[in-house]
Amino acid sequence: MRGRGKYASGASVDHAWRPLYPCGGRSGIAAWLAERGSLTSRLRAHCDAFSLLRLHQGLARPRRDEAPLLAQPLGRRAWAREVVLFADGVPVVYGHSVARRDVLRRNWRLLVALGSQPVGDAVFARAMTRRGEIRVRRLPPRDALRRAACAYAGLPTATPLWARRSAFVHRGQALWVTEVFLPAVAALRGHSRPLARA
Repeated sequence: MRGRGKYASGASVDHAWRPLYPCGGRSGIAAWLAERGSLTSRLRAHCDAFSLLRLHQGLARPRRDEAPLLAQPLGRRAWAREVVLFADGVPVVYGHSVARRDVLRRNWRLLVALGSQPVGDAVFARAMTRRGEIRVRRLPPRDALRRAACAYAGLPTATPLWARRSAFVHRGQALWVTEVFLPAVAALRGHSRPLARA
């Protein structure tokens, strides 16, 4: 990874996370994994009542596989946020976002004041923000993301879950967003109103 706090897609990629296709094609929720627009907007178009529960926002130690993405030593704290997204009162997505602390003073200052606003609403409203490659994986049983998502959604820990990860890059600085899709997302059906543009 070149440059302090920069996004790069080379050696920093964790190879446990696979390209969207063909891996995600076997998930049963490929259309959700492949959504490159606002996931929040897509969820809103598939339910009557969308809501968000913020579980954590502040400084925390990134996951082991996130430290290389942030170009910082393992154990150094970063900005992190955890949320659960609900469709008609049912948990459908567990979200985990992480960024270097120094970018909060620059291109990602808006993260500090998100409150209960979805990250997607803020990210897709910004000009000059691009999304990197979407990578996916079926989370292994002992994965911390899987355990957290199951705990917050009240699911058995043996529940198989798919997740995706990508970077949102603004002026060379990255916000990494991981979304774990809970089983109820597969049952969502689009409403008659069109999908809102991000």
